[in-house]
Amino acid sequence: MKRAYCLLLLLCVPVAADSQFSRVGTSAAQFLKFPADARSAALGSATAGTYGDVSSMHWNPSGIASIRGLSAYFSHAGLYADIAYNFAGVVVGITDGSTLGASAFYLDSGEMEQTTIDKPEGTGAFFSVRNYCFSLCYARYMTEWLMAGVSLKYLREDIWHETAEAVAFDIGSTLETGFYGLLFGMSIANFGTDMLMTGDDLKFDYSAGKYTQERGASLSTDAWPLPVTIRAGLSIDVLGGANQIIESEDHKVTVLAAYNEPNDSDPKGNFGLEYGWSNTLFARGGYYYNYDAARLSFGLGVKFDVSGLGFKVDYAFVDYRTLDAVNMFALGIEF
Repeated sequence: MKRAYCLLLLLCVPVAADSQFSRVGTSAAQFLKFPADARSAALGSATAGTYGDVSSMHWNPSGIASIRGLSAYFSHAGLYADIAYNFAGVVVGITDGSTLGASAFYLDSGEMEQTTIDKPEGTGAFFSVRNYCFSLCYARYMTEWLMAGVSLKYLREDIWHETAEAVAFDIGSTLETGFYGLLFGMSIANFGTDMLMTGDDLKFDYSAGKYTQERGASLSTDAWPLPVTIRAGLSIDVLGGANQIIESEDHKVTVLAAYNEPNDSDPKGNFGLEYGWSNTLFARGGYYYNYDAARLSFGLGVKFDVSGLGFKVDYAFVDYRTLDAVNMFALGIEF
């Protein structure tokens, strides 16, 4: 079973590598591509092959299967051009080896001034763009070494008085190989209905030729697919952790890599390196390969207990080059 799973992983990686045309700009809901948590952002978003975090619901829903009790997670990122987005999630263990989770992802562009052909410098009216993603997730251990999970999502995009909605799901799995802490993860994200903008601002009065009576008309919009993404990733402990050869109680070094195959752009690679001291302090770095903007990232993290509650605080810095840098902060709580 493990061998068949690994073979399937290898076969999925080259999918669509021979595409002969550019797919950039051919899908909606681009906000779904942003990292939901500061740890992943600092690790170059190379976390498709990890588990145990509430934010796993965003990358690979099977990753929450190992969570016991009740855990919550909150993150905030200030993007370029005054755009901000937030993620909040909660996961609870319901039986031995199975969990339920819920999350919300929210992006706000801030206020922008309306411009027209007649008034290219602004009309004095302001609008904003807001994007939402609400999801429910279920994950469980299928065997002692294989986790599987699925998420159901409701998506909405608001642009002034126009709205587009969609329903989608994610499905994923994570394999614990037992070999030096090596993990394999695979997922398919955002598989669902198309998004079509509708709203009052698309309506207008129309008169033609000899007809003097105004007629109600509406601009026609096209439906756009969601950014479906196939992810495959791995992580391995090269020092401490589950590495049986180079053992260490206080120090742990983990190497991570991921491959992303979006339906609207070229394949991309993600790489990360994490050092942990005494499971308390963490230093992270990452590299985004073949991305238009993001390139390098780094971050810090700390874990501690207070009155029986487990806390973790994470920070990430992502260099978006010409689009400016992004700072991300996150707080996790284990009850």
